[in-house]
Amino acid sequence: MKFKGLTLIGLSLLLCSSSIIDEETRYESKPPYRSFILENYTEESARHYFDTAPIDNWEGIWLMTETGERVAIERFKDIRFSEIFTHRIVKLESTVREEIPMGTVIGYLSIGVNANTCFVWLYKRKFTGAILYKPERFSARLTPDLNGILFSGNKSKKLEDLFDPRSGFVKLYPKQNSGDSENREIRYL
Repeated sequence: MKFKGLTLIGLSLLLCSSSIIDEETRYESKPPYRSFILENYTEESARHYFDTAPIDNWEGIWLMTETGERVAIERFKDIRFSEIFTHRIVKLESTVREEIPMGTVIGYLSIGVNANTCFVWLYKRKFTGAILYKPERFSARLTPDLNGILFSGNKSKKLEDLFDPRSGFVKLYPKQNSGDSENREIRYL
């Protein structure tokens, strides 16, 4: 019993100290070890952003094909992150994994090697409740019609993993015609 108590105290100190480190660290090549929650994030606010901002091909509301979970992929800027991290993946309201609240950042996109490719970092493990940790990097590309994300060359799912890297995402909103792709490219003046 004494050992269990010491273990719990040690574990809580580890989590508290890692949150202090997370807040003071700059993420150059890897995202934070643990996920975090965006307060007051809703699908309505995400749709408003997608309707009013000049979005790129990666941005929108997507369906994770393996689980049926809905996520928003959006560009973001944060001084704690290197410029290689261009987008974040945020969980939307869903009956899938209800213990993980809406607004939880479940992953990031970082710059890929070629056009319409990127690296997707997904938090693949769950500690307790809503705490996701240990992001892993996967190669991904947009489908030719720009309404899907396919993962390539990734290992199979392990039992403890939350997401299967062999599955993909299907774009739900806004749908895009492949001939309309030049209208979705971000142009900097």
